[in-house]
Amino acid sequence: MKKIVPDPPSLETSLTLVEGRLAHALELLRCATATVHESADALQGPPRHLAMAGMHLITQAHLVLDQVLDQWPVIHRESQEQEQLPA
Repeated sequence: MKKIVPDPPSLETSLTLVEGRLAHALELLRCATATVHESADALQGPPRHLAMAGMHLITQAHLVLDQVLDQWPVIHRESQEQEQLPA
């Protein structure tokens, strides 16, 4: 008999997918940083301040994602240990 519902993906597969998405988000933030920086260079006064505020927000988001990826080996190791526990 065929199963109607497939088995859920393993925790390791899910973590690998999340790691890839985090890395992609970091690349998007790098592109956003370059775009805002170039735009701000052409501005003066309040519009430049607004663009630089956007750059600050992008930098903060980048730092948060960097911290998550720095902790990734610990998260990955803990997930492997949980998978090895008997059910």
